[in-house]
Amino acid sequence: MRRAVITLALIWGALLTRAQDPLAEEMAKALRSVRDSVGKSVVAIEVIRGEDPDGETGGGPAAVHQDYYNRPDGPVTGTIISADGYILTTAFNVSGEVKRITVTTPDGRRHEAKRLGADRKLDIALLKIEAKDLPVLKRAKPGDARVGDFVCVVGRGPDPSVATVNQGILSALTRWSGTGVQTDAEVNYGNVGGPLVTLGGELIGITSHIHPRAPWGQSGGVGFASKNAEIDKVLEDLKKGKDIAKPVQGPWIGALLAEPRAGVEGVPVDQILPNSPAEEAGLDSGDVIAAVEDKPVKSIDELKAAIAKKKIGDEIELTLRRLKRDGKTWEVKKIKIKLGENPN
Repeated sequence: MRRAVITLALIWGALLTRAQDPLAEEMAKALRSVRDSVGKSVVAIEVIRGEDPDGETGGGPAAVHQDYYNRPDGPVTGTIISADGYILTTAFNVSGEVKRITVTTPDGRRHEAKRLGADRKLDIALLKIEAKDLPVLKRAKPGDARVGDFVCVVGRGPDPSVATVNQGILSALTRWSGTGVQTDAEVNYGNVGGPLVTLGGELIGITSHIHPRAPWGQSGGVGFASKNAEIDKVLEDLKKGKDIAKPVQGPWIGALLAEPRAGVEGVPVDQILPNSPAEEAGLDSGDVIAAVEDKPVKSIDELKAAIAKKKIGDEIELTLRRLKRDGKTWEVKKIKIKLGENPN
């Protein structure tokens, strides 16, 4: 009997695989189409450096895996934003003691690039090459993006002659104080600085915030992109060569938050960052933060505002709703968290 059940399961699995083949092939065609069309506006960037304090966390034995987080050698990615040679990448990609920047456009031409300005809050830097008639991506309409939309990240590393594509969904729209979006499409040292686009190839933003000291790490299932509209606000300053410093970091609990859900009052916790105050205090992903110091919070902004009133080192009390083991009912729990300093 058991053998018959196993055989039936194998046959059913094979039938399902065959049924899904056309759908899988259509999806593959769509991703290749995005890669080929968007890739025309994506460049490879090679940076020759001296000192590189931003790109290193230190060395260590294999078991520690510190070397994994260090900036690797090899090209990184940039996105053409104007036909006359302006290119966006991340501030991290061109940080350190930069001696030379070389940009390879998709047609194989190599250009010496000049670093203009950078915005550390957005993790965005502007480069300029001498070129004309470069292809520029069409922009997605502001406000059209929705959580759950399929998106792609297109990059140029590690082989600058071939564009890469990683597919995922938009998982949040108001990260980094509203300046960025979040995606589960894989973002890593090679493709960060490339465009986050819709399946129609329209630009949503520039992938960013991947560096050795990011708590989520590269390829950690959490990626970010700075929004077009936010970049537009600083673009003219970047063209003038201004470096916009990162703001002073305030108190921090060390958790990634999700948009409030219908029917559940409070702010859901999406992910607990390692070695954070939230982890130490026992906050769990899936918890819902209902109040800070007994004052209800109904949005991410309200929660952040309540935390911002405190100082690093202060202890705050959070009221949580935590789903019980039955998966249906909630329990109310209070925990205390000692606020740390945001490391990013």
